[in-house]
Amino acid sequence: MTEQTPAPAPTSAPTPDPGSVTATVAGPLTVREISADEAVDTLLELGGSFLQTPAWGRAKQGWRRTHLGWFDGDGARVGAGLVLSRTIPRLSHSYAYLPEGPGLPWDVVAADPARWLDPLVAWAKGRKAFALRLGYPVVSRIWDREPVKKQVVENGLLSFKSLPTAVDNPTARTLEAWLDRNGWLPLGADGVAVGQPRLLCIVDLRGRTEAELLKGMNQQWRRNVKKAEKAGVQVRAVGPEGLDTFHELYVESAERDNFLPRPKAYFDAMVRAFDSEGAGTAGDEPRVSARFYEAHVDGDVLASALMIRFGRTFSYVYGGSTERNRDARASNALQWQAMRDAAAAGCEAYDFRGFNTSLGATSPLTGLLLFKLGAGADVVEMVGERELVISRFWHFAFARAMAARIAINKRRKAARASTDAADAADV
Repeated sequence: MTEQTPAPAPTSAPTPDPGSVTATVAGPLTVREISADEAVDTLLELGGSFLQTPAWGRAKQGWRRTHLGWFDGDGARVGAGLVLSRTIPRLSHSYAYLPEGPGLPWDVVAADPARWLDPLVAWAKGRKAFALRLGYPVVSRIWDREPVKKQVVENGLLSFKSLPTAVDNPTARTLEAWLDRNGWLPLGADGVAVGQPRLLCIVDLRGRTEAELLKGMNQQWRRNVKKAEKAGVQVRAVGPEGLDTFHELYVESAERDNFLPRPKAYFDAMVRAFDSEGAGTAGDEPRVSARFYEAHVDGDVLASALMIRFGRTFSYVYGGSTERNRDARASNALQWQAMRDAAAAGCEAYDFRGFNTSLGATSPLTGLLLFKLGAGADVVEMVGERELVISRFWHFAFARAMAARIAINKRRKAARASTDAADAADV
């Protein structure tokens, strides 16, 4: 594998512009709480993730949210992050988590990680956090789509990481080495899904016309886009009113592809949280927004997807489709329209989100990966999630409490399922 100096990565965490105020950071750094608006301002400047926004914090029910700012010796705000905290039941000790964050100038951070991360650790200790988990939003490697597709088709998901990379980021290597030396343990490094995905599928939109984006798709994708046009597929973007239709299609997809669907209440909370973010922005685009995209033929919705836009990144978060009228290729039409909308809005990346290499070649989700690659996405590996255990005793206690809670929830679900089956038998 050869090491190269990476081009600016087409992800939700691009390298800051050289002219940014964060390019030169003066004096010692401090961390303190800031307002939600201040956090969003900084995240937009640095290219932070939608998972660091106030809207995402509101969507994560059961977690306490705190917005933090990094300040240099001159008092300039040079970073921001959303901390989600969950306490051990009836105790004040908590688990602190920054999903795909914080938003920092990571090229600068990698030169001296302790300077940036030690103030965060000190803040966490002061709030009785027994563990701190960060989803480091730094591009580690990028693989070109064509060799990955070939390898996945021939040998499965588990083998493509042995391929030569198009980009191998020295900043990530420096950061990872420091994290390894300082007790930040990797989570999900073997491809197992833990928290947010480490491996993403990203379409680079920068400077590309619609014709160029279409040309970047494989032949099957281009044929399917044409089929959808001939079948009369129309795509529209709707707000929270699209929830019921989306969830029906999502559950149908879960049954077809054998994965456990999230409940409707989860998506309801998410969409309402992002929808409220746009309140009061009359005449302006909200800085972060969530919409359902629906692909339909004469009003019959065949595919629906939840999309989130934040700053320069447009993300496909969840989706579902029906077996009805499969020849209309509604899913292709939906993604193509969303990609065009993203490019027209000035976004730099279309984020298909992640996948899981631990699933192996026989998983139905292998087909989903090939679908994303066929749309012109490259595989982007992030440094990903790391955990620093501050108190082993309370970390163990929390793990036991969460395991007990999961077991109780499973028993309750099983009991409800038995009751539902009995009710159905009585009908």
